[in-house]
Amino acid sequence: MTTLIFRIFVWGALFFPSFGQSRADAPVSVILWFDTEDYLLPASDDSAKLLAELLTSKGIRATFKVVGEKARTLERRGRTDVIAALKKHDIGYHANFHSVHPTPSEYLADAGFLDGMAEFVRREGGGAADVRRIFDVPTLVCYGQPGSSWGAQAIAALTKIGVAPHGVPCYVDEGTHVGLNEQPFWYENALVVYNMGQNQTRMELHDPAAVEPAKKKVSQIAGRLRGNGGGLISIFYHPCEWVHQTFWDGVNFSRGANPPREAWKAPPQRPAEQTDAAFQRFGEYIDHIKSIPGLSFVTAGDLPEIYPDAVKGRSISEEELKELATEISHDPSTIQFRRIRGNSWSAADQFEALTRATAATFDGKNASPQVVVKGILGPGQSGPTAIKPVQASSSAFAQTVLDVASFIDHENCIPSRVFIGADSVAPADFLEALATAYLETSSGHPSSQGISFGKNRIILNSEKYIAQDTPDLFGGWVIHKEGFRAPKIMETARLQAWTLKPATPRTK
Repeated sequence: MTTLIFRIFVWGALFFPSFGQSRADAPVSVILWFDTEDYLLPASDDSAKLLAELLTSKGIRATFKVVGEKARTLERRGRTDVIAALKKHDIGYHANFHSVHPTPSEYLADAGFLDGMAEFVRREGGGAADVRRIFDVPTLVCYGQPGSSWGAQAIAALTKIGVAPHGVPCYVDEGTHVGLNEQPFWYENALVVYNMGQNQTRMELHDPAAVEPAKKKVSQIAGRLRGNGGGLISIFYHPCEWVHQTFWDGVNFSRGANPPREAWKAPPQRPAEQTDAAFQRFGEYIDHIKSIPGLSFVTAGDLPEIYPDAVKGRSISEEELKELATEISHDPSTIQFRRIRGNSWSAADQFEALTRATAATFDGKNASPQVVVKGILGPGQSGPTAIKPVQASSSAFAQTVLDVASFIDHENCIPSRVFIGADSVAPADFLEALATAYLETSSGHPSSQGISFGKNRIILNSEKYIAQDTPDLFGGWVIHKEGFRAPKIMETARLQAWTLKPATPRTK
């Protein structure tokens, strides 16, 4: 019974990070971010400046995600005052042209994983470089997609549009394509704030009656999180919301429209008194949030310190490897992220660590190898789906493990299929067999009967956190053509579910 209770606690802590915690003083943070995108209405420049200055005057730092063309427009207009005001906060990236077609989801819709990454870098890398140059920042703290124009390939490519070796470390936005417990998570080696559900909130700027309900709601969220072990609240706006009557891009690019640049129109502007009233209400809202006991404001640049990946980049102990292999062997039908000794392990982390550790026992170079998880991506395409039991001799298995280790070194991802001679198995089948083999080898009793693959129907459990393609998932954004679908993007996202795991806050 004691063992059962312990397992229930461990699984609760894995899938619900607040499980087992009830401290009334648990830390609660707010990330306040602004999609700074309208490069048509000049008043939007002033709105961004006033917002940055307002927050600075209150001692609050926010995250401004800047569109590449917005940065270039500020440069052309000579708005060094706007740039200087925003630079007192964190600067992120929000695509090169935002809503000019094709948007990210449109050009990624029929792409594969690797070619999609390359296309994202080709189209968006220049804008990221311009934002860094114009704002004179060493790196961009985050990226987030325009509208619902999301793509798994974009997240994987963030290392390639930022400063090496880490690139852009975080993905901060809102949507429903992927999410985990309405709190930050790791996906494709990026720290992600997305799909925050009931922990995302905001006040309607232009409704005088919205202020008090908005204050009450954010206080309730903070109280709930504090009682459940702490967490993050996400609040976002667009600087242009203070000054326009309708979104700038809807005026020009709605439902697939793509007029030439000379035909772009600025959106109608609100009267000054409406903008002033919105700023007053927003200031009151922010003052209330700041007054909530135990709550702190954080930026995207703070997130990697708050939610470090405690698995990657360090030497993994033999004890940890044995615990991982044991967990996998106890539930051979399911591959999933796991919590070992307080640290989150994605399925990809497990695959990499056990492959490297087992390969080291076969190459004969080091009896006590140092195993370091570097962070590999999921498979680039679907592999075998039918159950096909394969029996491998000890020597054939050793060759397979060495081959897989070579693959992940060269390709930095999980192979779509693992070859045992002329036969191939799915990577989940390989991981399940690998765990058993590692336990046998590390105990000094390797099997003389060889290794069996494909004995069970194995499920990648983390796939359930990836949304199914529906008409509204992408087509709900007014910029996309009505009913626009991108099922291949979501297929790619499910393959990358190997990399999904909760982001665990640093313990002090």
